[in-house]
Amino acid sequence: MALPHFNEVDEGVAVDSLVTNRVWTAMGMDPATTLHDIRWGEEYDGDFVWVMEISGAVPASHNGGYAHSWSMRQPPMYFPLGGGTLSGVSRPGEIVWSRVFIEDGSLHVDLGRGSAVALPSEETRRRLEATTPQWPIMHAVLHGVGRDQLMARHKANHLNVVYAPDPQTADRGLLAKAAMFASLGLTVHLCGDVRV
Repeated sequence: MALPHFNEVDEGVAVDSLVTNRVWTAMGMDPATTLHDIRWGEEYDGDFVWVMEISGAVPASHNGGYAHSWSMRQPPMYFPLGGGTLSGVSRPGEIVWSRVFIEDGSLHVDLGRGSAVALPSEETRRRLEATTPQWPIMHAVLHGVGRDQLMARHKANHLNVVYAPDPQTADRGLLAKAAMFASLGLTVHLCGDVRV
């Protein structure tokens, strides 16, 4: 059963999360998904690695479990009344990213593949200190979508991510999501390197 939590009002994310939950559950995978801010990124060891953070919480499974997660007080600048995070560093693995949005009065979705990657702890700390160190972070490489392409195309500073156990299953999950979105009447855009 899904345990939704509220983080930010963001057009389209509820539809996206529901479709992800239904498809991943039907495929026997962990449907835990989260919305991430696309904060910034730069080259690291030959790849453009995005800093993705969210102002609050990620599923503990994204960090490798509760043993690899922690809570910190939210920064007063953003949350003057307090509150805590469920933070951590997202574990390496295959991801599917997506974004539902409205364009010309109709629903669209961008879907793509990527990998959450591990960076050395010093680099992780540097990236956290350059953004918001209390928040959970994912180091992400988007397959076949460069920095300028994403910035020119993407409709918000957020995207939805979900893990899959291996590249082949991630590809199948992406295509199942695309089929479900299409059957619901959304215009589907496959972004970057997607195996069809």
